[in-house]
Amino acid sequence: MLIGFSVSNYKSFKEPQKISFAASKITRHKEHITVKNNKRILKSGLIFGANAGGKSNLVNAIHFSREIIINGLDKVNLNKSYFRIESNMYKAPGVFEYRIMLGDVEYSYGLVISYIDKIILSEWLIKMSSNGDETYIFNREVDQNISHAESEIDYQNMEEKYKMDFYLEGFSENISDAYKKKTILSDIALRTTDKKGVFAEIRKVYEWFASVIILFPESKYNGLNEVAADDDKKRFFSALMNYFDTGIDSVEGESQQMDFDKILDNIPRTEAEKIKVDISNAANEHPIMFKVGEQIFILHKDENGNIVYNKLLLNHGNLDDMFDYTDESDGTKRLFDLIPIFYENGRGSLILIDEIDRSLHTNLTRKFLELFFEIVKDRECQLVATTHDSNLLDLELLRQDEIWFVERQVDHSSKVFSLNKFKERFDKKIDKEYLLGRYGAIPIFDDDFVLEDAYEE
Repeated sequence: MLIGFSVSNYKSFKEPQKISFAASKITRHKEHITVKNNKRILKSGLIFGANAGGKSNLVNAIHFSREIIINGLDKVNLNKSYFRIESNMYKAPGVFEYRIMLGDVEYSYGLVISYIDKIILSEWLIKMSSNGDETYIFNREVDQNISHAESEIDYQNMEEKYKMDFYLEGFSENISDAYKKKTILSDIALRTTDKKGVFAEIRKVYEWFASVIILFPESKYNGLNEVAADDDKKRFFSALMNYFDTGIDSVEGESQQMDFDKILDNIPRTEAEKIKVDISNAANEHPIMFKVGEQIFILHKDENGNIVYNKLLLNHGNLDDMFDYTDESDGTKRLFDLIPIFYENGRGSLILIDEIDRSLHTNLTRKFLELFFEIVKDRECQLVATTHDSNLLDLELLRQDEIWFVERQVDHSSKVFSLNKFKERFDKKIDKEYLLGRYGAIPIFDDDFVLEDAYEE
């Protein structure tokens, strides 16, 4: 689980800014907390703020650093990712640090990158003991173009030491250009199959990052294919669509004869080739889902190895006249992206949603959050979301320490802070106080503005 994340010199974040999921001493909504090794960790965080305040950049910062961790610097755009308001900030490093809890063990993992040289300057993975001791599982530094990587762990045996020395050697002294852009975490995790010891720990940390789910307003959650594969999940999905009052009684898949090559002509060539490979490699009855425009298709091999094409159809009460995905409202389409999240709740996942309220009625967004808290009551899952919906600022729904604000400063940098610092009572109507400007992070308008003046030269 995520305990905290900090970032500096990335987009609108100039100075170090931190969001924390370490629970305070607040006693309400105890079901919103997981206790691990005497640490109380929050299961959610909602981030509020004005347009262009920097809320989305907090999600972007996690997405950006995760891409570097998993795929290396070559997979991200470094050119305009620093704090661009001050042009010399491209010379300053970008810093990203995570504190996570896996099982009963706390880790600190961080990255420092150079925007100008396009390399990783520093990387570390620290194991934190319950008594406050810290052990570097690995630490990497670049000083005057010389790279050095080391570990200070107590090895279980000499074989483990030799392996670590071998892995870290590639990141030391005459390091290749490829190694300058990749992380030690991913390099070791993808090269070892150890089931125990330090390499199992490294892989576990890597897999946590790989499991993070991030949804942007334009992204489509690919977990829907799991729903299409399982009748129980389809029933659950149908029940939720009905619960959220979308008018959909059930989600169905109808087999149709199609000219598959003709369908693939309507999507980018590389994507079409990937779909063909996925189908070729798919096990019998394992579904593959893809979209063409706004239409969703589900296909699988039957027991004879023949490809069966299924089209997602929606029952609005008349099985003789089913609806296509394209017939649905933007809000219903948004639910198609969000509902599969509930299947991730048992995996210890971190789920980030930028603009959770996009195209959704305020009551529906609230019900979605209430349902999330109910489902994860006894599970280790976290939801972090940005929103403009001030109606969610309700201490009957959220704890004070689950509410965060991002505000644009005079120098155009973003500041992150928690409602908890205002020491509000549990019965305070914080939505009204927020709109009145008590907490900041709202748009400020010029009362002297005259529209006619905008047309004048």
